[in-house]
Amino acid sequence: MNALAIACFWSLALWGLFSRRQVLLWLFFAMLPFGAFAVVPVEVTGGLSILAVHVTAAFFLLRRFLLRRHGITDLLTTALRWPGVILTVFWAVALLVTLFAPRLLAGQVAIVPMATAYQEVALLRPTLQNVSQLGYLTVSTLLVFAFANFFRSPQHQPLILRGLMFSGIVTIITGVLSYLNALLPLDPFLDAFKNASYALLDAAAISDGSRRITGLMPEASAYGALTLSLLSCLYFLRGIVENRAQAIRLNSIIIALAILLVMSTSSAGYVGLGVLGLLIGLDWFTRAFRINRPRFSYSGVRQDFFLALAIIGFAAAAVMVTPGVFEPVMERLDEMVFNKTETSSYVERSAWSARSLQAGLDSYLLGVGLGSTRASNFAVVLFASTGLLGFTLYFAFVAWLLLTSAATGDPRLQGLASGLKWSFFPAFVVSLLIGTTPDFGVFEALRFGALMALLRAGGAAMPAARAGPVRAGSPDRL
Repeated sequence: MNALAIACFWSLALWGLFSRRQVLLWLFFAMLPFGAFAVVPVEVTGGLSILAVHVTAAFFLLRRFLLRRHGITDLLTTALRWPGVILTVFWAVALLVTLFAPRLLAGQVAIVPMATAYQEVALLRPTLQNVSQLGYLTVSTLLVFAFANFFRSPQHQPLILRGLMFSGIVTIITGVLSYLNALLPLDPFLDAFKNASYALLDAAAISDGSRRITGLMPEASAYGALTLSLLSCLYFLRGIVENRAQAIRLNSIIIALAILLVMSTSSAGYVGLGVLGLLIGLDWFTRAFRINRPRFSYSGVRQDFFLALAIIGFAAAAVMVTPGVFEPVMERLDEMVFNKTETSSYVERSAWSARSLQAGLDSYLLGVGLGSTRASNFAVVLFASTGLLGFTLYFAFVAWLLLTSAATGDPRLQGLASGLKWSFFPAFVVSLLIGTTPDFGVFEALRFGALMALLRAGGAAMPAARAGPVRAGSPDRL
């Protein structure tokens, strides 16, 4: 079954590489929830997991920059023009640190290795993980430039929302299948897509016996993080839906993703969901009072307000009629979030981050190289891996994207850019709780590339035939 799944993937990927259709783009969106699907047998790679989404991304890069006339010129233009040059310099710093720091500082800095027991502390030395993590970061960086170049074309911009919706549907299906796996004999089918050499925690359950939803990701926290990212993006992109039918589909996907996120019982996902709730409240507030919203309709604010009141009223009535109705939910939150600091997982992950932070300081702020140390905090592992300079360059690039307004007067493009900005924060907060590597990942590469294209759109707009009227529910600016 696994061989058949791998063969099907390579068939689609090779078709997409030479097809004039956007096969690789749709395959990329489809493979986002397949976080444990290695498409090259780990026996061949020496234990290194080459995931389907990374192969798809590499093929997209190959098609975009090597199989197109002027592809290399487009790559260099995007990478060396502002703000891409900031990310380019960041990657160069990460490359130099990874090549030299593990050798120059070998045996001098204590780290938590990525390839050994989680609680083991060892001395810094060059490892295979330096190469693999450098490869992952290189793919993510080049993917930013590829998406920036691709989405600069007006006819490609509507594919962002449609692709995210498609990825959301696949994420929902994989989540439901993993939940039904306890009731139906689905193991042969699901195991075909879970052949990565990671420690898979897909059969984990919490203390009350409830099964955690992991989809086809290595663990519940990874599935929760992806679900949260898709949920956040789709919610804040509601304002650019094309028609009523698409709006119904979009809202259905949002509701299903929210339910699966709760059922994943990921503590980091719960925190991210809380952040998303705060942003939604801020969104409603700024729309209601028209703060920095001169170009958007506010016809949906009243409906949102009454919907919120209806939800609050229903919850209050439920508590009065049956006071214990929310007791299981509160117990779950108490266990997974409020008392998380008492768990062995929290203690272990905190130890990783503390050791990695100290490693970054012990390296004279130069960093110990990509893949040298693990943490449970993206900011910490980024600092420890690339040093103060790499840390500063990365967040300078992100800050520019978040604080720059779209270079167009088209409200649809403004809504698209704004939705991508607002939805960044819940996922970023989660990365500060569970991020173990300095690679920002292919999903963020999609966000960053799309924002680079939209912020430099120079007046380009979505085709009028494809884009419908803008509804309330998407902020105008950050």
